[in-house]
Amino acid sequence: MNVSRIFSSVGRFFGKSSGKVAEVIPEIAKPVRMTKTLRDPNTWRIIGLERTITRNGQEATARIDYLGNGSRRLTINGGGDNTLWRTTTVTREKGASVFGGDRITVDKDTTKYWCYGEKSTLTKEYNPQGVLQHKGLKYHRNSGNEYHTYVEATQDRVYGEYPLEHSVESMLKDPRETKNIQHSLKKQYGSCYSGKLDTPRYSDNYGNFNAKETNYAKAVKAKEQAAIDAAKKAEQEAIAAKEAAEKAAAELRAKQPRINIGKAFNKDINTLTVKETTLANGTVQRTFTDPDTGKVLAKTEDLGILHKEWIYGGKADMIYMKQVGKDQPYILAKKGNYTQIRQMKKENYGYGVVDTIDDNLYYNDGASSLRRFSCNTDNSIGKIKIYDKTAAAKREQCPMLTEYYPDYPEFAVTQGSIGCSERETYRTQKAREHLKALDKDAQNNVLNLEDLFSDYKA
Repeated sequence: MNVSRIFSSVGRFFGKSSGKVAEVIPEIAKPVRMTKTLRDPNTWRIIGLERTITRNGQEATARIDYLGNGSRRLTINGGGDNTLWRTTTVTREKGASVFGGDRITVDKDTTKYWCYGEKSTLTKEYNPQGVLQHKGLKYHRNSGNEYHTYVEATQDRVYGEYPLEHSVESMLKDPRETKNIQHSLKKQYGSCYSGKLDTPRYSDNYGNFNAKETNYAKAVKAKEQAAIDAAKKAEQEAIAAKEAAEKAAAELRAKQPRINIGKAFNKDINTLTVKETTLANGTVQRTFTDPDTGKVLAKTEDLGILHKEWIYGGKADMIYMKQVGKDQPYILAKKGNYTQIRQMKKENYGYGVVDTIDDNLYYNDGASSLRRFSCNTDNSIGKIKIYDKTAAAKREQCPMLTEYYPDYPEFAVTQGSIGCSERETYRTQKAREHLKALDKDAQNNVLNLEDLFSDYKA
């Protein structure tokens, strides 16, 4: 980096082209010392330049820092009695302008004699071709006697043949006094001693143009509308994606057992191996096999709106389910001597027929058979047979009563209790003990069939 680079930068920042600032700070003299190159200690990349210069016969330090992405900061510090501090930071945002080009922000801060100062922020918006389209300014000046001047202004390019100036000078003028108006200007300004502007004044020159809306305002509105449209599109795409996912999930679920495999086997249905076969009558049959054991855990069959499935093992020896369309399913669970059936039933309550859910538990060991309504042992009917060790002796004592003393007498069960005669105390007691044992065993074999099926939603 040669010496002329830093001073071309100094001239660009603080020369006459910078408007008001040029009136405050005289032109910097030529350097008398060599330029120091500043480097990153890790990468050795050049990150700035620094040089001692003379101003009005006094030394000052000028420094440029490269901030990356085209941004930079110029700082001038006075030394000794040269009480001047000036910092200029230029920030470039690639493609951030509402016009599609870059946005450049110039922040200037000048202080002299600890009391006089100016601060300004100038934002410039460019189109993709690099042509300046809009400027925004915030300006604050302290005249040194606690008298403050504030300006906020915007300036837009109106006519293509008249480019905007890059300085702030024209933006500090009163829009109504602007001669040969070529650019729109809107200004909010005022002065005060308090340091706070309470009643700003407003002025613009929009009345000099046929179009009441600036290109910048149109661009902002277009960008906002584009953001709204993009949000709507994203929302529609999200809805479509959700519907597609739900449809795919429904299609996948339709191919899986409706009884929850996870609750039956404590296994993830997606880990099973699926084989699909179409039978001669059009029935689609699927088998679900445990890949670790090779055992078939479930089978389903679908024909039109009729769905059937079988679950082998798990909480029961076998669970069978049949469902037509979206009707309540018929579910049968077989476990040892127990059979549990859950199905829809029509009940006539006198005022009409009502659909109810019937969930009963059946027991049959070849000799005893019981039906427990709603799986309730206190509400059961059937019969039980028990071994009577005294029967043989009684038959021997009285051969004519042989048919009344079988080895396995049968007892009726009604409302969960034994029907009996007072003369058969021993056999009645044994029958009740046997029924009590069956009731306890039955409670351990009742399945919550609704819970097994509850995870599926048609």
